[in-house]
Amino acid sequence: MKTMTSNVDRLNALLGKLALVSTLLLTSCAVDTESNHQTTTDKVETFNSINGKPNLIVIVADQMRRSSMEFWQQPEFQGALNTNSDPVITPNLNALADNGVVFTDAIANFPLCSPYRGMLLSGLFPHKNGVTNNTRVGRPEVGLKPDIPTLTSVLRDNGYNTALIGKGHWHNNLPMFDGNNRFVGTTTAPGGHYFQGTRYDTYIPPGKARQGIEYWYQSLGHNHKNPVVYTNDTELSGVEEGTPFHPKRYSAVDQANVIIDYIGNTRAQRDNNKPFAILWTMDPPHSPYNNISDTDERIFNTMYREIPLGLLLNRPNASIERAKAAAAIHFSMITLIDREIGRVLTTLEERNLLNNTLIVFTADHGEMMGSHGKMAKNVYYEESIGIPLILYFPDKLIPQQDDLLIGVPDIKPTVLGLLGLEHQVPTDLDGTNYAPYWQNSSNIDNEPERPKSSLYYGTGDAYGVRTHEYLYVVNSDGNLDALFNNVEDPYQLSPLTLKDIPPEDVTTLQDELGQWLTRINHPWALARKHSQMISYPEE
Repeated sequence: MKTMTSNVDRLNALLGKLALVSTLLLTSCAVDTESNHQTTTDKVETFNSINGKPNLIVIVADQMRRSSMEFWQQPEFQGALNTNSDPVITPNLNALADNGVVFTDAIANFPLCSPYRGMLLSGLFPHKNGVTNNTRVGRPEVGLKPDIPTLTSVLRDNGYNTALIGKGHWHNNLPMFDGNNRFVGTTTAPGGHYFQGTRYDTYIPPGKARQGIEYWYQSLGHNHKNPVVYTNDTELSGVEEGTPFHPKRYSAVDQANVIIDYIGNTRAQRDNNKPFAILWTMDPPHSPYNNISDTDERIFNTMYREIPLGLLLNRPNASIERAKAAAAIHFSMITLIDREIGRVLTTLEERNLLNNTLIVFTADHGEMMGSHGKMAKNVYYEESIGIPLILYFPDKLIPQQDDLLIGVPDIKPTVLGLLGLEHQVPTDLDGTNYAPYWQNSSNIDNEPERPKSSLYYGTGDAYGVRTHEYLYVVNSDGNLDALFNNVEDPYQLSPLTLKDIPPEDVTTLQDELGQWLTRINHPWALARKHSQMISYPEE
């Protein structure tokens, strides 16, 4: 669906004028001018495991919607989305998309930070994995169950070096710090303090809660230019583990530096004879995004400052007034993280590792950015639940676009399948291994059935399904919370009632929701709640 054509044409013309500038700023990404950190190109070696297992980097942006990638504007992707794409500049994501599997309908089933991370690691929905809301002060019961086999623990047990660089945000928030944010592991003096800096995250100490992750570099808070970091790389930090330090550089830049060093194994951070698996969970483009100091000033001034608000917020459901202070800064942060991804890709290429590394790019949830008058996430609208997802695995995957209704619990089994560890996928997962769909193989006997819907798992006990045509949500009172036709109304401006759609479509939506809740053993299904709105399978 094409809307606001004149604005889109004007935007494309403006972006064209910025193309040369973006190339100059973003392609020379081997050098970090902020930290004077330079990629080492001498003594380039191939750090693969002896048996040739592939490496893995999972990159998770924080609060970035599916439409916020530049390649949607390229001819080969025209029409893949039925809405306007955002005016962002992302040359490195473009390169991944051109040579990877791009998902047009990937869904953040529970579009909130901690529940996403719980599902990503466990392959299970929140009522099973323990992360039923954001972890924070006042919710000591919310946290990822430590004994669940997770993506990272399975990889460690199968011979991988494992690393976290970035956010954790899946652990119970408990007052086990002293007054200086040093973790002491007790609620009695000198403990008894919560982590100071954010109520929504906490340090994850060594042990089962780290989910099999060996190299630890955890960034906390959303002070992008001065994050708090806890690490077991004491040579890097200069402080003992459990004591915070401040890298004093932009979080995404700092994390890219750490990843580049980890790949190069500059301080013997890992075993060269094993493949590596890196979970890179970025802080941006999450808020704060209301001040130029929240982003890279050069990117903002050169690429986004001059774009009119009407072109930045080029969706008919967007409130320009609501998002006017944030839009350009938020989009410039996406360009910033794209630049840092480019630095890591350059390192992989220089070290002859790129062709043997599976790269997953995604986000924990979307960003409303003024649509329907809302900001941030945790609502059922497409701007919130629609996330980017790209799989890049040269010579292993057939580049293509796929409208698979893939959800977050599917990522763990699919990644394990792509790495050749399909036999290590636990049988009790809620997610599905979809790896056979895109591999260079003519054998389709083992391809799983394509889902007709993806489950929406909302805060406040609301559940629904998102199909290719509809969004259908039932609230805790058993009433219709949302019904939209995403084909005829892609910006979800015209709420529907059940009487507005064909009876057979009502039946399909209610059947799909009932099948999902039954399959995952959800309490609603066990109690057969709201059966007037949900059709549970016969017992």
